[in-house]
Amino acid sequence: MADENQRTPQAPKENKMIKHTTVLFKVIEIIISIFAIGLLVDPLNSFQRVFNKPRFKLDDAAFIYVTVAGYVMINTLFVICHLLGDRLPKRTMILFSSLGAILHVVAGSLIVHNWRNIQRPHYNLHNDELYPSKQYMDMLISSAVFVLLNVLAFVGEIFFTLKYSTKT
Repeated sequence: MADENQRTPQAPKENKMIKHTTVLFKVIEIIISIFAIGLLVDPLNSFQRVFNKPRFKLDDAAFIYVTVAGYVMINTLFVICHLLGDRLPKRTMILFSSLGAILHVVAGSLIVHNWRNIQRPHYNLHNDELYPSKQYMDMLISSAVFVLLNVLAFVGEIFFTLKYSTKT
């Protein structure tokens, strides 16, 4: 009889909020990555079609696409797992977030590096200056800003996971 009247201890509201905060970081990272890819697609496709000297290197474009789109898929899987009730291990979250931060730093640096190389005027056979499209160049650097903002989201997630997550 005494056992029936005892209350089961409930987790404080702070702990429940902490569980959902890492998923909130994942959703923010997904949204930022979608903006980055949306801004990146047209400039990269135009530099391959236009017969200019300044071309965006294909291996750089592949690395950027694989990094950003790959982490959209990985983070989406983490969000789906959380919605299905799975518990995501702390070490796995830190590992994926730290690797994501490193890869996004490299991807953002590649975008900025190629943006700087393409931005200069180039001369054709008739001694006319060729400039790349201003709109595409603005889209390219805006994409770099979003990729580097994603780095901040990854670092924030790592900090939050290390500081507030339980030991699992």
